[in-house]
Amino acid sequence: MRRLPICPAPTQDTILNLANRQHAIDSAHYGPANPRLENAAFWASLASRWGATPAEARTMLCGNCAAFDITPEMLDCIKTGLMQGNGLDADEVIVRAELGYCRMLNFKCAASRTCSAWIVGGPIR
Repeated sequence: MRRLPICPAPTQDTILNLANRQHAIDSAHYGPANPRLENAAFWASLASRWGATPAEARTMLCGNCAAFDITPEMLDCIKTGLMQGNGLDADEVIVRAELGYCRMLNFKCAASRTCSAWIVGGPIR
C-alpha cells in the first residue's frame, strides 16, 4: 500500500460522509438513487436544468466529472476508511460501487451517478 496523504475527513468518518452525501442530494440533486434502474424522471429533470436532452444528461456522470478523484492516493484513503473495524472487503466495495471522491462536495461517490454540479473534464487520475 502507498503512503497515505492526509485523507479528507469524509473518507474516514462514515457519519460525516453520509451528511455530506445528503447535502449533495439536497443541494445538487445527487443521484439517481439506483443507477441500474431507468430513472426517466430523474434524467429528464437534470437534462432540463442543463438545457440538454435526457440522453445527453446520462453521459454526464461522476465518473467523468472534473471533481471526481480516483487517484491511487485517494482510493487508498477510501480503502482505509472502509476497513476501519467493520470487516468489509474494501477493494471489493470500491470496485463494485465504482467509488471515488467528489472534491467539490466532499464525499465518497459512485461513478455511475451524477449531480447538477457536474464539470466536464474528469476524472482526476
